[in-house]
Amino acid sequence: MMTLPIIRPTLPPLDELIDLIRPSWESGAVTNGVMVRALEAEACRQTGARYAVAMSSCTSGLILVPRALNLPPGGEVIVPSFTFTATAQALLWNGLVPVFCDCLPGTCTLDPSDVERNVSERTVAICAVSIYGLPPDIHPLLEIGRRKGIPVYFDSAQGLGATYHGQSLGQFGACEVFSLSPTKVVTAVEGGLVTTNDIALADRLRSMRDYGRDPVHGEDMVDLGLSARMSELHAAVGLWSLRRVHEWGKARLTRIDVYRDRLGALPGCWVQELPEDRTTSGNYFVLFITDRAKTNRDTVYQKLHQAGIQTKRYFHPPVHEQTLFKQWTTRVSSDLAHTELAGREGLALPLYSHMTLDQLDTVCRAVEDILQ
Repeated sequence: MMTLPIIRPTLPPLDELIDLIRPSWESGAVTNGVMVRALEAEACRQTGARYAVAMSSCTSGLILVPRALNLPPGGEVIVPSFTFTATAQALLWNGLVPVFCDCLPGTCTLDPSDVERNVSERTVAICAVSIYGLPPDIHPLLEIGRRKGIPVYFDSAQGLGATYHGQSLGQFGACEVFSLSPTKVVTAVEGGLVTTNDIALADRLRSMRDYGRDPVHGEDMVDLGLSARMSELHAAVGLWSLRRVHEWGKARLTRIDVYRDRLGALPGCWVQELPEDRTTSGNYFVLFITDRAKTNRDTVYQKLHQAGIQTKRYFHPPVHEQTLFKQWTTRVSSDLAHTELAGREGLALPLYSHMTLDQLDTVCRAVEDILQ
């Protein structure tokens, strides 16, 4: 048992949750009911998107989006390799070919120049990712998509509450897919959201999350879908949490500032750059430990584990190096140097919205003892 786990979801008091879920519970309408609709409405209010579609998970959304966008099987979709595996696994489920591109040094987000170099006649879409809650270079990526005539959508799993050029994430590209898992700033325990300004795409996703049912009568299946509905119970937790997204984000950023001040200047270490044109959701704090540090990343990982502090080598290994993707057809950019370096150096430290200053100090002291 870890003394300090890497994540602890901030959950509603049980009495508040019971009050929220009671009408759905008593009615027996426990899936895709009033709570789900309330969560979707709140997601639109918070993000500025016209439509939001609740899903059983972010991964379900990532699987359904390529089909909803009519991406043809066999087509190539450009993605970062420095991301969580679900970004690319969703492409395999659709018979698409991931094209792994490099990340930028500093922000660790998808490099638009490497995207440009890897666009081919087989490219059917670009999927960029918010890394640790920080949005990618959205406008340059959208411009590539516009010039090439291909859709750009976003795996914003970790980005709920972040902004880009003063706009909340959720309004960009063809759509954005958010996670509400226990590791996220806003949690539904499990769940996801797809936001979009395209009513036809939203309607199709609503059908596809329920096996592809005919939206009028629900008896005929008109599309290939999944059982990806969100329950009322999960929606109630998500609604309670989403209403507090800015409160949770502010709390995390305050804690991240402490981490950055105390650990970012340790010899041989660096932290993610946060450009002035965007804000992060504060989903993770990652310390990058280079070969110039007193000891390497993996040794720090092991010593913190022995001290009862859970950490995560994040993202390690990068997706293109994972066993699964060596068994499928993929394409890899000619140079993933920044991705591979970040994968060797990154260590995510414990962070949650209700983390106490004493807990934060415990982690900082432990890291300082190892690296100073």
